[in-house]
Amino acid sequence: MKYATSSNYMNNTPHIIVVGGTSGLGLALALHHQALGWQVSVVGSNTAKIADINSQYPTIVTYACDLTDQNQTQALLDSLSDIRFQRLIYSAGSYTNERVHQLNQADSNQMLAINLQAFEQIFKWASSQLKQQLKQSHQALDLTKCSRPSLVCIASIAGTMEYPYASLYAKSKRAMIATASAYRAALAPYDIQVNAIASGYIDTQALRDLNNGDASHKPFIMSTQTAVSHVMQAIDDDVELAIFPRSMRYITSVLNHLPKPVLNWLLRSKLDKTR
Repeated sequence: MKYATSSNYMNNTPHIIVVGGTSGLGLALALHHQALGWQVSVVGSNTAKIADINSQYPTIVTYACDLTDQNQTQALLDSLSDIRFQRLIYSAGSYTNERVHQLNQADSNQMLAINLQAFEQIFKWASSQLKQQLKQSHQALDLTKCSRPSLVCIASIAGTMEYPYASLYAKSKRAMIATASAYRAALAPYDIQVNAIASGYIDTQALRDLNNGDASHKPFIMSTQTAVSHVMQAIDDDVELAIFPRSMRYITSVLNHLPKPVLNWLLRSKLDKTR
């Protein structure tokens, strides 16, 4: 595993680390922060995507890491431990359509590792780093560019639904939301904010690839830039769990208020494969 290095970390410049930041919403959030004047570091596993970022955005520092490997992930975190950062966004994710494909061992291991295990490993490290930075800090940040320290995770609207036949993807995202909520309570005394993002469909290349190149049929699908606006607004407003778009938030709210037997029947028959 090779790590990029840079000597351009300026102490008065806010720094963000985006895990899963080499494509999709993660990359869009990284570029948005760069445009705001932040120093940006991104973590990804695809060497071709990393090479593209190095070529197109040379001031962004890139790190290659396979998040399914705990030892490799820990080595990444060790290499980042000397970097002072003010925000970390966990945007990495893995998805298998369990309504179409029978979940195999490889898919199961990958989704669990990326959507939950690596997330927990990185959030634990990041929270410790931010607490240590606050304790040791004697240097003021440029508050015109940076708000208080924050941890953000990109979950999914699928994680806001609770029913017995939910997929591994939905269950792992639900666990991510619950974990973020626990960190939010634990870090409140340190004035470190924690936000979870539960979005609907976003028109990313990954989603198009899963739908034969065209995801326009997905309900209430939004552009990546629209999603970035929602995420940044949620961070600015310090929303504990931001669910968007509004139409999907209303639908999930109604479904969650249905009697459990009705909800279970509806979602099993409409969303899940027959078991």
